Amino acid sequence: MAARPWRFNSSSAHQENYMQLPENFFTTDYLFATTTPTDKLRFLTVVGIFFLFIIVAILLAYNKKIHPQLRARLFNFFLTIGILGIVAAFFRYESIPYVGTRLVMLLVIMAAFVWYLFITIYSITKMPKEVRLRKNQERYVQYLPKQKRK
Repeated sequence: MAARPWRFNSSSAHQENYMQLPENFFTTDYLFATTTPTDKLRFLTVVGIFFLFIIVAILLAYNKKIHPQLRARLFNFFLTIGILGIVAAFFRYESIPYVGTRLVMLLVIMAAFVWYLFITIYSITKMPKEVRLRKNQERYVQYLPKQKRK
């Protein structure tokens, strides 16, 4: 007898379709539909992720150990994407035309990926040069004479 793959019990059809994209995902009818989200768990997960972005932005604001320019870029990224995501999710939940469509949420997620790509490129290419320049400047200032007090 051959080994059978493990499956979910009663709701296996629902679980198998949970992580798959619909076959009409990139059609205009699907992307511009303003129906309320039917899967509340997935919707609340998305809203929770965007709230987590805002919390990470607040934590970054108080963290002084990160390079200042990188910290500013990450703060702006997490706060902006978090707020835009929550606003888009609210409009989606309320089924508001045009701004409550799936397309808006897709645009927010795509903008997040592109923005994070730019931050990654900055941290790989420009930031090491800035760190070296800053350390050289600190080393140079270390040996300058101090101003006398009057």
